[in-house]
Amino acid sequence: MLSRIVQLLNERSGALSVQEISLAVGIESSALHPMLDMLERKGKVLKVELPCKTGCAGGCTQADSMIFYKAK
Repeated sequence: MLSRIVQLLNERSGALSVQEISLAVGIESSALHPMLDMLERKGKVLKVELPCKTGCAGGCTQADSMIFYKAK
């Protein structure tokens, strides 16, 4: 599964959201987060977080669409 995630990110130009990766590889984002964290620690992917611009105090329900990963 990890190699599939890296392959997907290498095939796509730019960064993909956690939600996009989840749909592409067919696993829940809750299971995907630890895999992406491990790939980031190993230097295989780069995590890009966009700041929330809604001005709320947290609890964003769309966090998976605000975190992106791209191949290194």
